Amino acid sequence: MNEITPIAIKKVSPSETLKSIPIGETRIIRNRAVKENVVRSTASRLGKSGYVFSIKSDVDCVVVTRTE
Repeated sequence: MNEITPIAIKKVSPSETLKSIPIGETRIIRNRAVKENVVRSTASRLGKSGYVFSIKSDVDCVVVTRTE
């Protein structure tokens, strides 16, 4: 049986984080990990490539749903 070794992530990539959300699923992104304005601008930029997101703000997080 293979052992799974955890990998330390030093930098959060907003575009890779949003791309990894499966269609129809919702994820919560904490503001301390990625700021709300960065999430919104990244979602807008990815929209040009065919990704569609619904974004709602909360006090300390952003709720992101991938619709397409």
